[in-house]
Amino acid sequence: MNKIIHFSFIGGDLRQKSVMCSLANDGHKVCSFGFSKQLLSDAPFIICSPNLEECVKHADVVILPLPYGKEDYLNAPFSDDKIHTSDLLRCMDDKQLLFAGKVDERLKTLAALYNLHPIDYMEREELAVCNAIPTAEGALEIAMSETPYTLHGANCLVIGYGRIGKILSKDLQALGAYTYIAARKHADLAWIKANAMIPVPLPVLEHFIDIFDIIFNTAPAPLLDYKRLSLLQKDCLVIDLASPPGGVDFEAAGQLGRKVIKALSLPGKVAPNTAGEIIKDTIVNILEELGV
Repeated sequence: MNKIIHFSFIGGDLRQKSVMCSLANDGHKVCSFGFSKQLLSDAPFIICSPNLEECVKHADVVILPLPYGKEDYLNAPFSDDKIHTSDLLRCMDDKQLLFAGKVDERLKTLAALYNLHPIDYMEREELAVCNAIPTAEGALEIAMSETPYTLHGANCLVIGYGRIGKILSKDLQALGAYTYIAARKHADLAWIKANAMIPVPLPVLEHFIDIFDIIFNTAPAPLLDYKRLSLLQKDCLVIDLASPPGGVDFEAAGQLGRKVIKALSLPGKVAPNTAGEIIKDTIVNILEELGV
């Protein structure tokens, strides 16, 4: 982007603050609403607007959080008041671009009433791939803090060989863990073997599942059901990284006394600055493709 763009940020967490600071440092005009002045006290180039309409009216691009919100309200943990999604959309016009994370049908339908078409930056592959790095590091942090032994020498299972599974298994291997990966596709099993890790075909997972100290689930499918959970070692730690509904039967885990940790949105929790830079780069990429 070779021109100065007016960005307006409505709500969000520390990731959004990082995005705002980075764009302001690049010379763009950045306004915000839904953040306390105290939170932005170290960012003097960011304008804290007194109200929603003032924040939005001169914007070229309006950016909502990741996820953008819940029910009728935007995700704004640092706002003193709730921000209605419809109030924001009413302030916008169809010449402005609207970006949001995890756009659902509710937002699409509501935005269409105002002739707006939200762009979901979470759907971009570059964001998903880069986000897998802090997700993997966050998972390792949980595993280290929740177990009385080192990852080095531990029997670790990663279920799923997608973006997170690839990075997490590589990190586990580098730390000296015995790294097993459960996958369904023959191509994935071949790559796992080629990378000097131990492939486990999903259909035969039950035959191996009792040897693991830690299990990381990345697959958004109900793979850890009552039967498989019942076969685990008593002190096996299960960390579920999958998007809702996840991959663990939590009710069964409770009945069996298994230790399961649901770990969502780790990038924003463990590395908000890095996660914010990833979001910013993704938005810039989209704007460049749109010719903005």
